[in-house]
Order: sequence, then structure tokens, then C-alpha cells
Amino acid sequence: MKRTRDISGQGGAMTMAATTDSTASAPASTSASQTTSPPLYLAEGLLAVHKPLTWTSNDVVAYVRGILTRDARDRGYKEGGDNGGGGGNNNRGRRGGGRRKKQMMKVGHGGTLDPLASGVLVLGVGKGTTMLQSYLQGDKCYSAACELGYETDTLDAEGKLVRTESWNHVESIEAVGEKIVPKFTGKIKQVPPLYSAIRIDGKRLYEIARKDPTGKEAEDVEIPEREVEIHGLEVGAVLEEGVIRSGVVDGPTYREKAREIEDAAAAAAVSAAAALAETASNTEAKDGENKEGEGGTGDEGGRDKKRRRRNNKRNNNKNDKKNPFDEKTVPSILPDHGDLELPRFALAVRCGGGTYIRSLVRDIGYELGTVATMTGLVRTKQGPFVLEDALRREDWSANEIYSAIRRGGEKHGTKVE
Repeated sequence: MKRTRDISGQGGAMTMAATTDSTASAPASTSASQTTSPPLYLAEGLLAVHKPLTWTSNDVVAYVRGILTRDARDRGYKEGGDNGGGGGNNNRGRRGGGRRKKQMMKVGHGGTLDPLASGVLVLGVGKGTTMLQSYLQGDKCYSAACELGYETDTLDAEGKLVRTESWNHVESIEAVGEKIVPKFTGKIKQVPPLYSAIRIDGKRLYEIARKDPTGKEAEDVEIPEREVEIHGLEVGAVLEEGVIRSGVVDGPTYREKAREIEDAAAAAAVSAAAALAETASNTEAKDGENKEGEGGTGDEGGRDKKRRRRNNKRNNNKNDKKNPFDEKTVPSILPDHGDLELPRFALAVRCGGGTYIRSLVRDIGYELGTVATMTGLVRTKQGPFVLEDALRREDWSANEIYSAIRRGGEKHGTKVE
């Protein structure tokens, strides 16, 4: 994404006005209100927001950018020159469509959270975006819900079941901790998941996986092993209340509900295909009658080609699997259901940048002589920002966002002066 140059002022709460180039040639009698524009930003720096379940990290960025863009315009900020273009309709929703435009408002995030994960997402606003790289590589803390006995292609609850193994030989959650904590603490080797944003030969892995319904191309992809560092690892039988309030997917219920939705969608697709075939048959019969009576129009082949293109487009779109739930309907663990027992257990991880918790859980399963899947994940800390610092979805407004940047600056030194 191309970034435009920031023209806002600096200092304090970032209220210094930016002066347009036309000021120099303006008459001396022109008032200050006519020659100066309100600043694009009221504060620049970092803040932590709470990423809801089912939202992508880019959904959050686009939504927050839209809030701040509309606020700047409401305050009278005028786009001009290279600053024009961004902040229009593409910023009004979570998932904008159409061609990308140049954004006047700079907002970015400091480390992706998967759609089925919730918790701390660090955002940079304005010049704060230049500070995000250290958060990609910095330490993070996670709480995960895990389940033994099965593995999915995505290594989380959203994926397709690819393997099952008995877990009955695992005696207790305490035994899990005794075996895996020494093994997986410190610097370890890890193979990232196939469904990840890592690039192989110029393609992101998740793009290869989603565009390959047969799985053959994905199986041939060699994902390089990488070294990551686990600073701390705890296995337990309880998910903390704050973690549950953040949003933890209920794996068993999620799979059951998703299966029901998929079965209903498959049945509807069969009915739609039958109706389409019947319509096509009737059309062909009618075309045949016209051809016999009028000698034909000569465009039957063209109609067939268009029909095939439409069908191919529908089939390609099926490969781009979308989550069947939104943040309100996704099955989640309830506050009074935080106690877990085998085959489920809780995992608390403190790790360095680049660590995939899904891969860690997969490898824990292998070490235990079975398989395992991460069913829920909450990022509880990123850099100095903890879950309690994260601005909740219901509080996302321009005033609250700028206040959070100022608070972060005072507490962590993350506001740009």
C-alpha cells in the first residue's frame, strides 16, 4: 500500500495546525482561520485495541482508519495534492471492496492475529506506524485452549479434519506439563502452518492452500523450519476469567455448528444446481425450436461459453472459504465454563516474535504421541501493552482512540512528539 507524506503538526496533543502552500501568497488581511487547516491527527503514536473474534487484523485497521478519517473531515481538515483519495467509502466498513485508493490517514498494526483469535492488537497512527516493526519482533504473551486427538489443516477449529489419533494414554493435564514444558522452553525449531502469511516463491502460503481444493499443490510446498524462542510455558486446566471475556472459541461447539451450516449450504447448492440444470435444459430446447423455425441465430456457442465462465467463477469463489460466524454468533466459551479436562487443556505462552502458537500446539501433540489442535487463542500482552489496556470495540471512537494514544505515551513512552 502506498503511503502519503504526513503533513500534520507536532508536539503536545498534536494540535499544531498545518499551513497550506497558499499561505505565502495570501494577502496580509487574510485571517488565520482562512489560511490554516485543522491537523490531520490530534495525536500520533501507538495504542492497543481489542481485536474481536472473526475480525482480521486488517479489518480492524480499516475500521479505525475510517473513524479517524471521518473525524478529520468533520473537524474541517482539507485533503489536497498528494493527500487526496483515501478515507472514502473504502474506510466505512470492516471489509472494503473495489480498487484501493491512496490513504491520507496512516494506520497500521504491529502483528497479525488470526480471525479466530482475540485480544491485544497494537496499532500505530500517523508517525506511530514507524514504530511498529519492533512490535512484530518483540515479546508477546498468549493463552490458548487446546484439544488432543485430532488435527486440522489450519491447525485451529476452523480447518478441515485431516488426522485423528488416540489420546487415552495421556494420563493427566499435569503429566502433559511435566513432559512438554522442558521440551518446548527456550530456543526451538518450528515449521509454520500452511495457513499463514509467510511467502514461498512470492506467494503467501494461505493463498496456495485456499486456491488448491485438491490439496496436491499444498502438499508439495516445502515450508522452511525456523528458530523461535519460548520464554515461558505453563500447562493448566483453567482459562482465566479475563481471557474468557476477551473471547475464546469453543472448539467442539464451533465444529458442530459449522458442520450444520456447511451441510445446509451443500444441500442448498445441490438444489440450486438442479434448478440451474433444468433452466439450461429448457433454454436449449427452446433454442432448438427457434433454430428449426428460424434457421438459428448463430450465437448458441457464445451463450454456452458465458454459461461455462459463470460456473467456473462460482467454483473458484467456493475455494475462498469464509467464516460462517460473526463476532456475535461465533461459539465461545462462557465465563462459567473455564474449567477444562482432557482431552482439552489450557496453555499459557510467553514467546519471541515469529512464534506460531498453532504450530506449537501441533508439535506438543506429536511429543505426547498423539495429535492436537489449538481451538482458541487470546493475545494477552504485546510489548508493554496488556489486555486491560486494549480499547474494546464498543469504545472505538476518535476521542477514545486519541486518548488511548496519549495514555500510552504517558505510560509507555509510545506517543510521537
